[in-house]
Amino acid sequence: MLLSSRGRAPAWPFAALFALCGTILLVYAKVDGVGWLDRTTLTVCGTTPTGSHAVLLGLVLLTLAHGLARRRQVAWILGLALVLWSALTEVESLLVGSPADPWRLIPLLLAATALVRSRDRFVVSPDPHRLRQAVAVTGASGVTLLLLGGGSLFAERGRFAAPLSTTDLGREFFAAVAANGGRVDFNGPSWLLHGLSLASGLALIAVLATLTAAAPPPRPADSADRAAMRALVSHRDADTLAPFALRYDKSYVFEPRGRAAIGYRVLAGMAVAAGDPIGARSAWPAAIEAFLAEAERRGWRPAVLGAGPRARELWAAQGMQGFGIGDEAVIDVASFSTSGRAMRNVRQAVRRTENAGIWVSVVPEPELSPELSVQLRRIHRAWLGRGTPRHPRPDADMIPQGREHGFAMNLDAMAEGRHPDSLFVIAFAADGYAVSFQRYLLAAETGSGPVLTLDVMPRHRIAPNGVNERLIVATIEYAAARDYKTVSLNFAAFRTILEAHRLATGAPGAPPRPGFWPRMTRRAVHLLDPLIQVESLYHFNAKFRPGWLPRSVLVASWLDLPLFGVAALGLEFGLPYDRRRSRIAGPQLDATLRPQAETDPGSASGTVSSGATTDQANWSAVQRHSSRPS
Repeated sequence: MLLSSRGRAPAWPFAALFALCGTILLVYAKVDGVGWLDRTTLTVCGTTPTGSHAVLLGLVLLTLAHGLARRRQVAWILGLALVLWSALTEVESLLVGSPADPWRLIPLLLAATALVRSRDRFVVSPDPHRLRQAVAVTGASGVTLLLLGGGSLFAERGRFAAPLSTTDLGREFFAAVAANGGRVDFNGPSWLLHGLSLASGLALIAVLATLTAAAPPPRPADSADRAAMRALVSHRDADTLAPFALRYDKSYVFEPRGRAAIGYRVLAGMAVAAGDPIGARSAWPAAIEAFLAEAERRGWRPAVLGAGPRARELWAAQGMQGFGIGDEAVIDVASFSTSGRAMRNVRQAVRRTENAGIWVSVVPEPELSPELSVQLRRIHRAWLGRGTPRHPRPDADMIPQGREHGFAMNLDAMAEGRHPDSLFVIAFAADGYAVSFQRYLLAAETGSGPVLTLDVMPRHRIAPNGVNERLIVATIEYAAARDYKTVSLNFAAFRTILEAHRLATGAPGAPPRPGFWPRMTRRAVHLLDPLIQVESLYHFNAKFRPGWLPRSVLVASWLDLPLFGVAALGLEFGLPYDRRRSRIAGPQLDATLRPQAETDPGSASGTVSSGATTDQANWSAVQRHSSRPS
């Protein structure tokens, strides 16, 4: 339970009561001849319902239980109304002297009293957008039932056991919609009345689910909020993941005085914050409280992806529960050196690219020429569409569009001029073709130790092995010359498990083998590595002998983990159900930016194939860059 909700008693007892009653009705609809079940159902409903009626009412109660568990005011109102209606029915039965269970009135009144006294536990107000959706669903469902169901019943009116007037036919229609038996036997198709009951039940469930759903995702931050966040990213307390908050698909929550903020996105009802709060560290607790209050008000389940050690303690103080997901590789610029046996692989990689004629240029994004910007975006698109190492895509260079990957540790808008603080470290072939690049982001610029954070490192298929190592070494040298304190590299998921396996399978005298679950996790990671490249990325990071900064996942409840998994996978891997994600535009070039036909550096002959058009040749080759230093 979150600290912001600890002032209120839990809502789960009411949710459990409604869920229990709904489950009893569903079981009753499927099982016949069980005495205690019949008596319990009579206690819940006050009568013996038909099977279809029991199913409908059971699903309604389960839907209300879910809303009560999520502290929805709508679910509380509807649940209280249902209990009061049942109580009034019992009172009426007592007044007219009809057979009833008078003792049933006691638990109903107790339940109604408890709901009224606990109204402050249900704090999530109805969202206006969801209310409009519910009205639309109600109207569309009602019209559909009336036209199709009512029309079909009217067409079969001769199948009733007795002639019916229009009024009587209307009563039979509404009885079927309510899943009750009609007054007159119907000898027509049996599926018609059951179909009406089923359709009306599904419509009712859809309306209730819409009313109790969380608020829809907010719009991305506007230009004013983005300017405020950009200033916070440059604050001396900003950490290495702060620049990724500047993605154009993120929203922000600021603490009341604007000294710190949290960037987040909402997917599948989960409000997922990325990294640590951004801004003055003294204002982090207030920013966390503001984020949790916003999530509670809108009915979202809060979660954090990539929290650092300091922020994790603050989130834990608010009742969030978490676990380590991996480590961020961090290079201390002042102590980094490529000398020594441990760095032999890095030195060999750098030397290999030097022998291949690769040269490196560091270019701030505002200084990128239009031609070079187009070229880098094209390399990036091809890299995203490259497939897997086992199943590469030969047509990757021709992919017209794609989705930006990442959420907590990736930026968007590649080389579009919208992130002026970013830095491009570009590898060029000897004849002037760009073959690879890395984008770095600057954080804590106003402090004494500004940091550079690696975003992505795309490479063209013709780039020689070792080019990424060469670019990282060049970046560290660039940072050292400008007194940058830290260069952050990639994130290594499950780093402790992978490292324990590496140590256990190393030289004699190694530590004992990890336990069963760590071994199974490492095996799963190894099998999935061609798709997610977790193990290979860890080994790449380890080449540079970095420091490791733990990163964690936090959720409000362990029961939120399945839903968080759905949201996190969609956010990080750009899955189709993430429809608000930043997109990469296809190649939109002005004619003045299209050079004449050139040779393809990836072809063996170095010439354009005779069957290719000029436009195809331009897009199948990596464009030239003419600013190589003399």
